[in-house]
Amino acid sequence: MSLGQKSYEALLEEIKELEKENQILKSTILSADIQQTKVSDLLQFTQYSIDTISDSILWIDENGKYVFVNNAACKNYGYSKEEFLSMQMLQVDPLFTKEIWDAHWQEILEKKTFTLETINKRKDGTPFPIEVTVNLVEYGGKKYNCAIIRDITEQKLNEAKLKQTATRLEEVIATKDKFFSIIAHDLRGPLGTHREFAKHLSERISDFSESEREINLQVLSESSENLYSLMENLLNWARNQSGYIQFLPIRIQMFVLIQSILELLELSIQKKQIQIQNQIPDNLEIIADQFMIETIFRNLLTNAIKYSFINQTITIGYEKIKKEGEIPTFTHRFFVKDEGVGMTKDQIQSLFRLDKKVSTLGTNSEKGTGLGLIVSKDFIEKHNGKLWVESEPKIGSTFFLELGQIAIE
Repeated sequence: MSLGQKSYEALLEEIKELEKENQILKSTILSADIQQTKVSDLLQFTQYSIDTISDSILWIDENGKYVFVNNAACKNYGYSKEEFLSMQMLQVDPLFTKEIWDAHWQEILEKKTFTLETINKRKDGTPFPIEVTVNLVEYGGKKYNCAIIRDITEQKLNEAKLKQTATRLEEVIATKDKFFSIIAHDLRGPLGTHREFAKHLSERISDFSESEREINLQVLSESSENLYSLMENLLNWARNQSGYIQFLPIRIQMFVLIQSILELLELSIQKKQIQIQNQIPDNLEIIADQFMIETIFRNLLTNAIKYSFINQTITIGYEKIKKEGEIPTFTHRFFVKDEGVGMTKDQIQSLFRLDKKVSTLGTNSEKGTGLGLIVSKDFIEKHNGKLWVESEPKIGSTFFLELGQIAIE
């Protein structure tokens, strides 16, 4: 009886131990399941992260063959994963050859990680700049290049914009320097000379004969005219740069406008006995800003007179140029031609640049700043037109200007 009871109690005790072990086993299994779920979730999260980032991730073996690509690579390049995994990187990088890849692989083995820029092309053949971060990784006993690739098209565009901005800033600085140079030297010099001459004339006017007074007064008048022209060009240029000059097109009778300018320049024309041929049709009317057009032609004619010799001819002409297209249009083209000193190719290339001082003495040692042509070019561009010159040394110069399109009549 006692022995039987002990056997039963021992058996019961064993059952209890087994139940405990069973509970521990269940708990262990549950913990393992939870851990496996966490690992699975982490792997899914990692895969999701790799597939949803904007950068392309590509694994490449030592032969340049793709062995893994993420979704971003497919999206960025236009290939499916199946297409990618059947390709080599040489097929998307036009700068690589087999020999270059072999050298590149050796560089990867040596440096293990580095960054470079190159050009890749999409499935449709479109090239785009990329930044590649190279990473040497080992997996399953093999070595791979885990390349993280970023499209830097926008970055390159921004760099180009920065370069343009820097260039524009240099132009602005040159403009400012030229402005102060004109004020400090080119304007101050003539003003000082004019003042001294006027003072000298006023002190000795009674000592001069009638003819001498007339000559000196003519010189003083020309000096005043030159100063006024210089000051007007300077102010017009400064106002135009600041945006203070409004574009106000009206109907202009061009023959009458040219004649009025020639009357203002009559003294200089007579002094050199220059022949003027105004070939503008007397019935020609255009729509343009009168102030700007008058300034342009005054500058061109002043220069033509300045660089002409005695008894030469200046011609002002016009032609209507037909522009081909679906809708026939014409362009107003004018020209001012002289037979004077002319210009070299280097002078022509620097003619309309503010950062290049182009001012040659006239045939009677007349001075200038080159600012008049720059103002004229700015005003022509307000009319969506263009200004250019054809010239040869000792033969003369012809300035052409077009004022945009007009409808066919």
